[in-house]
Amino acid sequence: MKTTNHARDRMKERCGLNKSSIDRMAKRAYDKGLRHKDCSGRLNKYITNIYFEYETANQIRIYGDKVYLFKDELLITVFNLPNNLKDIANKTRRKDD
Repeated sequence: MKTTNHARDRMKERCGLNKSSIDRMAKRAYDKGLRHKDCSGRLNKYITNIYFEYETANQIRIYGDKVYLFKDELLITVFNLPNNLKDIANKTRRKDD
């Protein structure tokens, strides 16, 4: 799993991860995160809006309380999931477990 310098900076800033944990966390988010097709309702609409806003990202994952934007297997950036969608993401994740 590869990460851009921007993604590494954002993961340090927003996730509090050190250099050795960044690649492992990116792989875990890519493999185990919620995909667009796993979501419905407001969460699906939110991911659709992100997809059209960040045109280079073709893979969007939600893992924990973060949104990970990938281009193929390259992590581009990470940002926080809005508070009003965290419960929906947790319920969706629990159904899949």
